[in-house]
Amino acid sequence: MKNDMERCQIVYNVLKTQIQFGACRCGHPLPTMEQSADNFLVSLDTVRSAYLRLQREGYITLSTNVGSVVVRDYSESEIEENVQRFYSERKHALIDMSKSLHPLLGRAQWVGFKNAPPVIYDRTRQQKIEHTLTPSNTFEFMIQAFDSLGNDLLLRLLWQIFTFYEAPFLSTPKNPWGTFAVNEYAPRYLEFCLKKEWDSLQKSICDAQESLSAVLCRFYEERITAPAPKQQIPFTWSSYEKASQICYTLAMDLLTQISRGHYPEHSLLPSLNKLSKERNVSVSTVRRALSLLNGIGAVKSEKRIGTRVLSYHETSENCDFTNSVVRKRLLDMARSMQILTLSCREVSELTIASLDAAGRQQCAAHLSTVGQRQLYELVTYDALEMLKLSAPYQTIRTVYGELLRQFFWGYALRNIWEKSGDRINRCRSCFEILMSSLEAGDAARFSEALEELMIHEFNFSIRNLVQLGIGEAQKLLIPELSIADSKLSRQPL
Repeated sequence: MKNDMERCQIVYNVLKTQIQFGACRCGHPLPTMEQSADNFLVSLDTVRSAYLRLQREGYITLSTNVGSVVVRDYSESEIEENVQRFYSERKHALIDMSKSLHPLLGRAQWVGFKNAPPVIYDRTRQQKIEHTLTPSNTFEFMIQAFDSLGNDLLLRLLWQIFTFYEAPFLSTPKNPWGTFAVNEYAPRYLEFCLKKEWDSLQKSICDAQESLSAVLCRFYEERITAPAPKQQIPFTWSSYEKASQICYTLAMDLLTQISRGHYPEHSLLPSLNKLSKERNVSVSTVRRALSLLNGIGAVKSEKRIGTRVLSYHETSENCDFTNSVVRKRLLDMARSMQILTLSCREVSELTIASLDAAGRQQCAAHLSTVGQRQLYELVTYDALEMLKLSAPYQTIRTVYGELLRQFFWGYALRNIWEKSGDRINRCRSCFEILMSSLEAGDAARFSEALEELMIHEFNFSIRNLVQLGIGEAQKLLIPELSIADSKLSRQPL
């Protein structure tokens, strides 16, 4: 995460919830700012801003001699009321999220642990020996493992999930999960990592995530008595660091419409004023969005004529790959692809297995447009979009929706992609497997084929980004092919 305000909000929300739930009681000190900076993996200035906000709102006092002390005094009945209100307002979203964690993050966590630097194992092992392992530094241990994947976008998603779900749960009185995670799962992860028993680690990660879901459901049955209000608080996540960057959203919407032929090649986009009125944004926002589309080569603005849509054969030569904004957007695409590649197998198997015959037929109809248009290079996007629409859990649909928006920043690479005949053949072969798997209801075969193609697509994209001088893309890790002898793998890259 690069946005200090966003990180400050995370620290503030976690500490505020701990105070409201009685995990930090009146008169007790908070961790020092240095300790919190270490726990949250943020700067001291970020923690200081969060502590100052807590002070302004009357939750804590700050002094040079004493440090940070909680002054908001909640009675036992008020703490219980806070807990009941918090969980009743988020019941549907939290249960949904608990069931989404493994398909979304299980593979990424496993790959992260396999590639994590040994120093994080040494530190956690020392904390275990000293009996100082806590839920907080257990989560820190996992975040540092994820960090080895080199993906800021993934870390932002993890922190959003932690703030919305895991931090409140760990702060709730009479909750057994925190002790269970510290005493059982974290030491088990550590042991498997040190011994490099990766298969055992993968199973343990799956068990832990499924156990957390079961614990939460039981927690609702046994502990939360307040009725869930009709107006629930949903889980939300923005793939942009600043929700205010609406010019990116507008540019993405226009680019999506261009890709789908709503604005055909060589046609003119609506004028600045017309787009401003249609999208309910300022003219300056429209201008910034069009400037971004000019930068990636999707359109070309000309005085007294307007903004013309370029064919994708023209995009690469018109794209300014030296532009810092364009490079950031292409990195966003690569980061999105990494998360999708790491999760698509679990998500697709879960989704296809949850569908009845009519649901699979609807998915096949959605995917068949790839064959009808002979645009086999778009099979990964259309398959992932199908999952976004059909996944059984809203959290998955929300996350996949945001990640797929980033896919379109690769528009400038379409001409490069099209020149690879081997790639088109592989995509066509995968399309045929996906269609036949849907017809047969074979979720395992569908998910294996999609994951393998995504790994090839990701590696292909990274190579092209590096050749274009975007060396940061090399930091993004991806797992090895899981089906070495399959039909797709035997085709040459």
